[in-house]
Amino acid sequence: MRQQAIKQVMVGLTTTLLLLVACATPAGSPTPLAAVNTPAATLTSAATATHTAVPTATNTPTPVHTPTPSPTPTATAVPLTVLGDIRSLQLRDPVPTGSAACGLVDLFDFPIDPPHAASVGRGGGDFGVFRDRFDKFHAGEDWGGPGSRPNLGTPVYSIGHGLVTYAQPLGWGRDQGVVIIEHTFANGRTLLSFYGHLDPASVLLTPGTCVQRGQLVGQIGQPRSSPHLHFEVRTQAPYQTLTGYWPEDPTSVGWLWPSQEIWAARVGAIPGVSWARPFARIIDDDEIWLGGSQPVGYADDTSYLLLEGGQLTRLNMADGRSNPILFSLETIDAALQHETSRLLFLADSRTDILAAYRLPDLIQQWQIRLTLNSAVRLLPLPDGGVLATTRTSLTAVSAAGAELWTLPLESQVLDWLLAEDTLYLTTDGNDGRLWQITAANARPIADLGGKLALNSSGLWLYHREGLYRFDLASDDSAPTLIYDLPPGTVSRGDLLVLPDGGLLLAHSDAADRRLLHFGADGRLTWERSFNRQLQGNVTLHLVNDQPYLATSLGSGNNGELVLYALNQAQNSLTRLFEGGSRTPLANEMWVTAVANNQLLINVGGGPLALFDPASGNP
Repeated sequence: MRQQAIKQVMVGLTTTLLLLVACATPAGSPTPLAAVNTPAATLTSAATATHTAVPTATNTPTPVHTPTPSPTPTATAVPLTVLGDIRSLQLRDPVPTGSAACGLVDLFDFPIDPPHAASVGRGGGDFGVFRDRFDKFHAGEDWGGPGSRPNLGTPVYSIGHGLVTYAQPLGWGRDQGVVIIEHTFANGRTLLSFYGHLDPASVLLTPGTCVQRGQLVGQIGQPRSSPHLHFEVRTQAPYQTLTGYWPEDPTSVGWLWPSQEIWAARVGAIPGVSWARPFARIIDDDEIWLGGSQPVGYADDTSYLLLEGGQLTRLNMADGRSNPILFSLETIDAALQHETSRLLFLADSRTDILAAYRLPDLIQQWQIRLTLNSAVRLLPLPDGGVLATTRTSLTAVSAAGAELWTLPLESQVLDWLLAEDTLYLTTDGNDGRLWQITAANARPIADLGGKLALNSSGLWLYHREGLYRFDLASDDSAPTLIYDLPPGTVSRGDLLVLPDGGLLLAHSDAADRRLLHFGADGRLTWERSFNRQLQGNVTLHLVNDQPYLATSLGSGNNGELVLYALNQAQNSLTRLFEGGSRTPLANEMWVTAVANNQLLINVGGGPLALFDPASGNP
């Protein structure tokens, strides 16, 4: 019914735009970047819960109001200006010093198709895997050539400035040439990069010579197996080839995950980055990845909680070091730190347990058993309790551990927003709804799914076909369509309230991708296209009254996250941060605001970094 009314208003629009929107097929998008208010893991505790009656879902959602909407955006808006070249700020020529005869590392590039290895499919995902035919663990990564080119003869380059410590055309005998290069950082740390299976005739370097980042090391040769580069990063054996495999976990005896070290070095060199922590590979006994990092919240003034690979870890915000926290749960699938009750909730969907722990000492307060039956997500209730959500249900639990009510859910949660006395959440899909939730009950108030924001004018909802407003001061909670949008993909965009009450909306449709600015009353003030300048999903963030835009793109084992500062006066974006990964978790990316006007940035399966955007903004 909503769309019929909208279409009546849009009859006067041009036929060309209607055909463009109807016929164009939006490109598929990777998993969206986690929103700042997206909760991470869930906690569990031990006390008997008091079950209460299941409430009856109240009233059918009120029909959507359909006033005359604002004009549909033009097919292609004026482009945004994108500024900033982070790489140019990082590059340094090697200058010999007393501690580094061949100069210090400025940043690392990849050994094939540098700097980013963007066209290389094989490389980055097989470090540390156990291989039955050798009965040992792989101590490096196997890399292929770029694109569809044959691997044999592919050029191999030094990842950074350094000193050649070993170079032998037949260093591995039948498995051919080996080169080892030592790299020294400004803090005195040293690493070794190792290049194996090189064509003997291409190994022209000699020990004791200096190389620069991007200098040719050799070419991929023909070992006993199919042609490929065996690439290692390690801290031991500068003059030995070793075997490329080890009988135990290679990280326990001096090997490092090569791709992780490359990206961590690059991210760590970005202006404004306090520290960058390489991702710790977490797999089960069947070599199945257990997942990346999810933000939970502060445990105390100096440490932050992360959910990583089914366990909770405590992150030291001063240096990025982390340690696991042991709980009685078999595994932790979801976690929520509640600011009001100062409780940490944990959930284990395999055993259907929900528990609560007191912060900051993490003493268990209670533990109950729920009927979850599927992946769970935890959201905060206004009174300090927790809402356990699955694809099929909502279950409210008080801060004291009493189960309050359970309601069926038709689709999974898309977004949520906690007001003073109400939790609002939306669900996705064709059956998307907006729910109003308290500790007492839950009711759907509109047949609309999307992303939420709140300002003095009311509750705002960014739907795939328009921007809606709800007047929370009125008993009539029906949504008002404020601005009509060409049908798009909500997961590729975002909605943000600005300090003056205005709204920033990133929208992606078949014709264009644009950034729209609205006043506090919902009037459009400007729009700019970023269709050709930016790639991937978009999230919007506010730090110290400054808006930022992040893009994330994951494909296969290759992912990238870029952060920009928005200059509203000049309608421009300035690139401040860029990171990437080469793991199966390349699309699990998120950005969240933390203390001291900083951002904690997770590049899915890649580095985790603490970043001060003000320091990084030139």
